[in-house]
Amino acid sequence: MTDLTFAICVYNAEKYIKETLESVMAQTMQDFHLLIVNDCSTDNSVAIIEQFFAENPRQAEIISFDKNCGIGYARHYAERKATTRYMMFLDADDVLLPNAIETMYRKITSDNDLMAVGCYLEYVNEKSKKIGGGLFLGEKTKEGFYEKAKNRKLIFMQPTAIYDRELALSVGGYVVDGYSEGKPRYQDYCEDLDLWTRMSDLYTQGKAIIVVPEVLCKYRKIGNGLSANSYNMILKMRYTKQNLLKRRNGDKELTFIEFYNSLTQKDIKKLKGDAKAADALRNGVFYLKRKNIFKAAWEIMKSIYYRPGYIFDKLKHNLKQ
Repeated sequence: MTDLTFAICVYNAEKYIKETLESVMAQTMQDFHLLIVNDCSTDNSVAIIEQFFAENPRQAEIISFDKNCGIGYARHYAERKATTRYMMFLDADDVLLPNAIETMYRKITSDNDLMAVGCYLEYVNEKSKKIGGGLFLGEKTKEGFYEKAKNRKLIFMQPTAIYDRELALSVGGYVVDGYSEGKPRYQDYCEDLDLWTRMSDLYTQGKAIIVVPEVLCKYRKIGNGLSANSYNMILKMRYTKQNLLKRRNGDKELTFIEFYNSLTQKDIKKLKGDAKAADALRNGVFYLKRKNIFKAAWEIMKSIYYRPGYIFDKLKHNLKQ
């Protein structure tokens, strides 16, 4: 068996989990350990999974939590439960193209410098119909990655990736300690960004994170396409960036609790303004794609009102990609 654990963390995914598992069974490469972590689902997800494997025999390890712990902890647990060198996660409502695992596995094992290999994702709706757009993030070359890592940039890449589990654990893996109890669970926001960015410290050893510039996965967007409030995500990105700078300066990282308690009211006001600007801009793009010019213009004006510089920062960032 290849040195790969393929994990799916499931929480109330009864509508989509069968299609997700079908895409796993259709992979051109089947030589991996399949681990399914049920995060205390309250719907029929587990029954559907068990029925699926009764009808489609395959090695599959299913673990169920006694209480809901969130995606951050589920991945943290799976990462430590696994014994293989390589690891890959797939969301329980996403769908892989048949050659996804083989393509990324062949790439990461072809070059010992590679510590993670991702891919592009295209958006589909609740009915698995393509809706346009997708996630096309990540550096395509080691040289591009080294440049970003050297310049202390956050490392954005899709969560659908194969990565070196042992190297990830050497920098902490999926971190769940240092967060407050209860919700919101900040450890569940931008958890992949946090992992990729901490792994980027290993660029000094010649290690790299890249993407295969091919759509190998369908990412399901549920709902009407309008964004929810972005405050929690922006807060987590700020935390991830601050710890990146601390590590590179040789300083001790902050726990999330320490980071949050260090914020002033002015800091929080600015972050909330950024979040409102981000939501409005995203909604503006949503309406623009649907040729609703009036609503698009209104949302973009709201974005400028909430924080005038936000839209220009986004344009500047995208032009550098």
